Amino acid sequence: MSGSSDLPPTRKNPFSPMAVARITDFDADPDAVDVAITTDATRQALAHLTAYLDAPPARAGRDRTGTVVAVLGDYGTGKTHLAVRLVRHAREALADPTHALYLDATAESFIELYRRFMQKLGREGVRAQVSEYYADIVADSLQSSGLTSDMLEWLGSRQLEPQEVVERLGLMESALLRKVQDTLREVTNNKAFGTALTLLLRPGFEHAVWSWLLGGTPDQVLVERGIAAPIDTEVAALEAMGVFALLFGGRQRRFVLAVDELDKIFSADSRPHARTMAAFQTLLQVFAKAGACLVLCGLPDFKSVLPPAVRQRIPYTVVMSGLSQGEVREFITLAQDQAFGTPQLAPFTVDTTRYLRDIARGNARNVIRLCHRVFRMADDLHRTPGHEFVVTEDMVRQAARDLFGSLSSDDIDGVVRRLLDANGLDYLHRHLLGAAEDSLADFWVTFPDREGGCAVLLTRSLLDNADVTAVMRRISAVGEADPDAEIILLVNGVVADGVAIQLRELLGREPLVYVERTFADDFKALVGAMSARLDGDSDPLSGLRLGMDRLSRQQSSIYGFIEQLAEHMDGVRASSDRQLGAIQRQLGSLAGGTPTPAESTRLPGEVERLFRDAVDALEDLTQVDVMFQEAFDHAPTATQEAVHRRLRTPEFTQAAAQAVFMRQAVQAFRGAVSQWYRSSSDSDAEDRLDELCGIYDGIVEFLPLFLLDPLFKLPPWSARAGTFVAEVNQSSRRARVHEALGNLSPRVRRAVFRSSPA
Repeated sequence: MSGSSDLPPTRKNPFSPMAVARITDFDADPDAVDVAITTDATRQALAHLTAYLDAPPARAGRDRTGTVVAVLGDYGTGKTHLAVRLVRHAREALADPTHALYLDATAESFIELYRRFMQKLGREGVRAQVSEYYADIVADSLQSSGLTSDMLEWLGSRQLEPQEVVERLGLMESALLRKVQDTLREVTNNKAFGTALTLLLRPGFEHAVWSWLLGGTPDQVLVERGIAAPIDTEVAALEAMGVFALLFGGRQRRFVLAVDELDKIFSADSRPHARTMAAFQTLLQVFAKAGACLVLCGLPDFKSVLPPAVRQRIPYTVVMSGLSQGEVREFITLAQDQAFGTPQLAPFTVDTTRYLRDIARGNARNVIRLCHRVFRMADDLHRTPGHEFVVTEDMVRQAARDLFGSLSSDDIDGVVRRLLDANGLDYLHRHLLGAAEDSLADFWVTFPDREGGCAVLLTRSLLDNADVTAVMRRISAVGEADPDAEIILLVNGVVADGVAIQLRELLGREPLVYVERTFADDFKALVGAMSARLDGDSDPLSGLRLGMDRLSRQQSSIYGFIEQLAEHMDGVRASSDRQLGAIQRQLGSLAGGTPTPAESTRLPGEVERLFRDAVDALEDLTQVDVMFQEAFDHAPTATQEAVHRRLRTPEFTQAAAQAVFMRQAVQAFRGAVSQWYRSSSDSDAEDRLDELCGIYDGIVEFLPLFLLDPLFKLPPWSARAGTFVAEVNQSSRRARVHEALGNLSPRVRRAVFRSSPA
């Protein structure tokens, strides 16, 4: 035989394409976990947790001491992975594994966080914990009455529930439950919770109590017992979480709660009210008093916005750092050992792993994504006759450019221009400072009360010597043309570590790398620092004139934005009308048609929302269906010409085809998950869900999001006349698509397990 059939089969890729920590049911197979290497941060966090778990019980009359640990790190540094590892470690050490929980704060409020916390605990879990207190009180009653020791033994081993013992021996249930209520009031320091939790032990009250605990309006049976206020404020939610820390941490038990992504609640852009912050401080105090361990994970911003009084309640802080070269090699070896049963570095080499680590700057997520891509590249090339199965530095560079596809040159140009306009700064665009072509500054920022200016130089990823040489040539040309010029080198991509060191020596600082989340603040601060370094005018009126000029420009910019916003609202109104028409058409088809297999099973709310957001983001971006419908709906000549213009543009047709492929992939993924739910009780359900997620990841690996860039430049078809609106909203449209499509499969997987019954 000859041809493609002679080629070796494609190797299984041992590296995750998305590199997102798996958040699953912790009662699943303990071997089905991510590859884990022990970094310095991991050792520190495990040491704090182990010290807490191994601490001796408190002496009588004294509270056990709990602890709070903050885990801080940037995106992709492994915070979630570490949080999951800590919870798994605690579950292995605790007598009751349900006393260690992982919770992610994606809901952006403590109210939703508390509700998710209660769903994790589960009604039966809370009831079992209350029953433990009941068992203690029944046991005390039996001892004081001198009744059979067999009953005490059965009660202690939980061969019999306390309710069964009370019924068999004819004990006075009402008196015992009053003691339970008094005990719970004392433990939780809360009369309402002491009453409500005791009612969980009485038949007929479970639904009313659990509904209230989940934030519902108190039922009349609860109101009659003094429970009138719902748990529907942030302060009440934090107080309730403290109550359950006391409940689960009582009776000399350990309780571990890891809360991830707290930066969604605590951030510079979203500072909680003073009362909420005070309640959060109280929560930390309650966890310590309860002898519980609270692990708080988030971006570094999360802790920086906390007031000093709250920060003092967090005794331990673990900061995530980049992986070292040795740790990258260890990870590659372990990943291949887990996948193939053979611990090996090949097809990587010591040199390529060093280069890969430098380009990824040690960021764990980027390291894993690069490993996935270059492994596949090496395998594809090896399947061509005459090539070895080996990863080269050229492959690493190509993979970095593909994976970390940054903004287009037009988009980054627009981002900088809008920031300069918004801050009222004077600048020239694409200004030639000298005779040499390399002295061209993308932006030349000037300051009326200062001599000289600041040159902003834009460049794509800096990965090798050729990139460095080209940039250094530009920096030197600007310096020769204007020796007093300050220079900001803005990298629209990634920078290898070695390159960063060379540029730091030349510029006196590292280049500014575009990161959407922090870029506006970083750029503004850097331009301000450059301004301060330039010589100022001693005339005091100069500063006043400068301030007035900037205020005028900022006001003009605001007015312009308001006008653009008004145009955008007109477009939104038209879009809403079309959506209403689409809904009416869909209702008509439902009345007389048969649903497709993908529509036949309604998914749980959060899972359904993820798929809907992804499909809607792609449909709103292309609006191909709307465009063709208008073309055939007695369209005027202008509309026909607009359709033809778009279809004549190769960039539009290619990007639109890419979006259509993505939409079909998402819809097929949704249909597969819908089918999965029909047999999700099978023993191999989790493995089959993993397989579906892997299939989707393998498909979208060939559909990178940066190929959609041409669509962001065009206004949506429904707003094609509003070109200014389209320009203003390019970044927000891109952000919406990336948010909806990025890491979709791990988010779906997480939502599936989150929506499963407790």
